[in-house]
Amino acid sequence: MYRKTESLAWLVLLLAFSACIVLATGIPLAANWYLQNSTRPLVIVLESREGTITYQATDNSTRTVIDRGRPVQISARGKVRLAEDGDALLLFYHPDDTEIPIGTVQLYGNTSLSISNARSPRFAISEAPYRVQLDVADAVNMRPTVTGNGRDVEFQVLTPQGPINLEEGSFKLVVEPSQTELKVSLGRATISDPSSGQAFVLVPLQRTSLTTGGLGEIYVGERNILQNRNGNFRQDIGRTSEAAGYWMTYSDHFDPAENGGSVLQVPLLDGSRIVEFERAGQSHAETGIRQEVNLDLRGVDSLQVRAFIRIGTQTLPVCGSVGTECPIMIRIEFVDQVTGGIREWLQGFYTREGTDIPYCQTCEWKARHIKVPTDTWYDYESENLLPLLRERGIDPAAVREVKIYASGWTYSSAIHEIAILVGE
Repeated sequence: MYRKTESLAWLVLLLAFSACIVLATGIPLAANWYLQNSTRPLVIVLESREGTITYQATDNSTRTVIDRGRPVQISARGKVRLAEDGDALLLFYHPDDTEIPIGTVQLYGNTSLSISNARSPRFAISEAPYRVQLDVADAVNMRPTVTGNGRDVEFQVLTPQGPINLEEGSFKLVVEPSQTELKVSLGRATISDPSSGQAFVLVPLQRTSLTTGGLGEIYVGERNILQNRNGNFRQDIGRTSEAAGYWMTYSDHFDPAENGGSVLQVPLLDGSRIVEFERAGQSHAETGIRQEVNLDLRGVDSLQVRAFIRIGTQTLPVCGSVGTECPIMIRIEFVDQVTGGIREWLQGFYTREGTDIPYCQTCEWKARHIKVPTDTWYDYESENLLPLLRERGIDPAAVREVKIYASGWTYSSAIHEIAILVGE
């Protein structure tokens, strides 16, 4: 009887000890797993800029028309459709920070997609990434920009030909039922060859096409004529030609009692640098950088401008009463091949709505300025400028000067990179 009682006591003691070990290790492990893997939905905002944009929630058979200029919060798994004239922004925010998005997708006409997943780690201590997944079953024309704001992002686009994974950067995708075209402007993209299963990584200026039969040739796109002229602002800029590193800063202001603003180079965590334009005032001023380029364009087949810009504050609505005061403006001077004279191309960007006409009324080039979301990096890429220039009687022989500037009263804006892409 004594031996049975002693054995039972030892058994109870061992079971209690085992339970203590399991609880002592299991509870922290379970708690850590929960802290690391628990998620909540990202805030998703859809903003219509032009044309007809509709949204259909999963629990609703009715499509809602999105009014222009009125951002609407939508849910994951809903469907977004753009008509042929459509132009919209899809923005993803952390649930506790709806000021600066962790990702932005610019959408253009004849586009249809659904948001399969958009999740954020629930706790800041988690090392898990943001996860965004877009499902394209039909067609899409979009430019995703992935930032993360300090946290990794798993951004995946499911196309009819296979998945494409995007890291922090800026990209262009044109998806059709028969093929997908991908171009990397900044960052890296991973794409798998359906025929072999092998994954390939694309880096800036590389592009390729994907079909169900396999991956097309990976090739470098257009030549960037500012690539070796500090187009990414990693070198110093300055007020004198000796300190400029190609770019020279300047400021002009109307009232001598006020300041003309400042131009600052600000380093980022990845080692790159941006150029910021800042100014506070009650009268007109212009703050910017410029570079004499003087590079020949004769014989090129295409000409595009790409820029990565951001606007923080702006007091004047649109771009002022005559469209000359945008918080970011890009101006390129060309030498005309026929006359030898100087002609211009101009593009402005603004964030504050208003009733003023959104183009420069006193400039030679009167293209419509572009509204961009506040405090959000915007990936701008022009169409081929050569046909547009020639329609206006401009046959460019050379790029003479590039100017990037902010204009108005009070403004803050920035540019991360500018490229002039030529196809030959």
